[in-house]
Amino acid sequence: MELSLLVAPAGGADPVHSVDASLAARRTAGDFDVHVAGRTIPVQVRLAGGFGRQKKAGAAQGTGPQRITAPMPGKIVRVLVKPGDEVKARQGLVVVEAMKMENELRAARDGRVRDVAVTEGQSVDAGALLLVVE
Repeated sequence: MELSLLVAPAGGADPVHSVDASLAARRTAGDFDVHVAGRTIPVQVRLAGGFGRQKKAGAAQGTGPQRITAPMPGKIVRVLVKPGDEVKARQGLVVVEAMKMENELRAARDGRVRDVAVTEGQSVDAGALLLVVE
């Protein structure tokens, strides 16, 4: 498997650099031990689009609006939905380019797009609201 890693210091600071490398990973108590270049590095993994993130109260029960936010600073490449669209779980909603990689953010569950707060070509900060699905 080939992965591109975005490396950032603990505490949510801005990314430091990206690395292309072959690696092996083993899950340990919710985090991972990554083995690369003969070293073992304990890491926490946060994947774009909400997979691997902790669920917010309400999201676990499938209630309340899904606020789709930018996982990191970047540029909106494509908006795949518009207000009023019905979406299915795991359907692509918006594509954000960050660190020369495109990240498709997906719906966590079925719903309807209530608001789209961004346009293609727009720059966004980490945590910026992109759209809302109810």
